[in-house]
Amino acid sequence: MRAFLPLLKRELSRMIHSSVVTIIVVLFLVMLGGMFFRDFFDTVQPLSLRGFFSQAPILLAFFCPALTMGRIAGERADHTLDLLQTMPLHSWHIVMAKFVACLVVLAFVLLCTLAYPLTLSELGTLDWGPVWGGYIALFMLGGGYCAIGLLTSAWAKDQMIAVLTAFFLCVALTYIDLLADASSGNWALVLQSLSASHHFSNIARGVIDIRDIFYTLSLQCLALCGAVFTLEARRYPDPVVES
Repeated sequence: MRAFLPLLKRELSRMIHSSVVTIIVVLFLVMLGGMFFRDFFDTVQPLSLRGFFSQAPILLAFFCPALTMGRIAGERADHTLDLLQTMPLHSWHIVMAKFVACLVVLAFVLLCTLAYPLTLSELGTLDWGPVWGGYIALFMLGGGYCAIGLLTSAWAKDQMIAVLTAFFLCVALTYIDLLADASSGNWALVLQSLSASHHFSNIARGVIDIRDIFYTLSLQCLALCGAVFTLEARRYPDPVVES
């Protein structure tokens, strides 16, 4: 914990003072706001955020990789990652500090969007159960996408390669349920179980299923473990045996 807290403070400070992160957050909030008000003024409908929550995952699939692309790959390019790895720190400390810092930024962004349900609640009676369920689902799904972004950032030496790879993986997980609709039998069940949208929709409706929670936590754990193993492998490369 003594090693983790200074790293977390460092990551938060870097993100707060980063103009790139600020631009990414502002653009994401603008897109979320445009998406909400487009549905709000489109048709007269019951007070609900179902349209908002149904479209937010695809925006997360772009926002989270953009947020994480420079966390490891950028530090490797600036040679600050080498400095961190010379310190008595485990790679877990480095990865988890970056992951928690990304979650803090994600939580801040989602808190900013609370203005939307509060606005609807002033117009009538709003069912807050699905609203809180939707926000919990967005936060958990965003955590999974941030973990994937850190994994690709640890893999790649270039930030653009990291962000594009993370985009592809997150979008694939978001839309893999379309393949499940076109399949049948066991393949359909397998594809549906891998679909982030399928698990997200359950939680967003207020249906808390242990399988959905297990999916998001497993996604985060697997991606973070992959990032740690990648850093460890590059920290202690196999010695070259001369013949």
